[in-house]
Amino acid sequence: MSGLRCTMKHKEFHKRNLPHWQPENAVFFITARLYGSLPLDVVKALHQERKIETDKLKDMDLPEQEINERLKLCYNLYFGKFDELLDNSTTGPHWLKQDEIAQIWVNALHHFDGERYKVICSTVMSNHVHFLFHKLDRSLSEVMKSLKGYSGRYANLVLGRTGKRFWMEESFDRVVRDLGECTNRINYVLNNPVKAGIVEHWKDWKYNYIHPDYLKYVT
Repeated sequence: MSGLRCTMKHKEFHKRNLPHWQPENAVFFITARLYGSLPLDVVKALHQERKIETDKLKDMDLPEQEINERLKLCYNLYFGKFDELLDNSTTGPHWLKQDEIAQIWVNALHHFDGERYKVICSTVMSNHVHFLFHKLDRSLSEVMKSLKGYSGRYANLVLGRTGKRFWMEESFDRVVRDLGECTNRINYVLNNPVKAGIVEHWKDWKYNYIHPDYLKYVT
């Protein structure tokens, strides 16, 4: 898969004199959500549930490969529950339902596409976004800070809520390890609007994007 080979080399980026390491040429699967999109107690309960399960797995006397596979499955189950809560949330803001606000995010994501990073695919939901990108020329934290800062400021201006938080500070980010996982993530992103009942086919969602080079991986 062209451009999607993740090497074991690491780039070192510095933030406030502390190094931040990330795999060179890594493909990242990112989920960012609006501030207040889920009740804090719900998020804490989900985090605790995942921690209990992962701690159990780490204490098992199993081969490292099997532990890693089970941890990956645990993560996927945890993330699936989290994303389902977002898709079905009836509380919190849904600013991204508004076309003008959604377009601000889309414009921000693609502004440096091909310069600071390369976007593989993306989608916009009412209270969160998913995307895959790779070939970052700086740390992931710097890229996300820029994306959220720019889009959040302009969205708040349109909404008349200057100075308030727009995005949750933390994002879900995961390094995509291989072609199989990348294919799964691409299809997950594009089919999120289908799963949520917004459209019947991923091509029908106006905020779905996939780079032409990766269309062959959509099933």
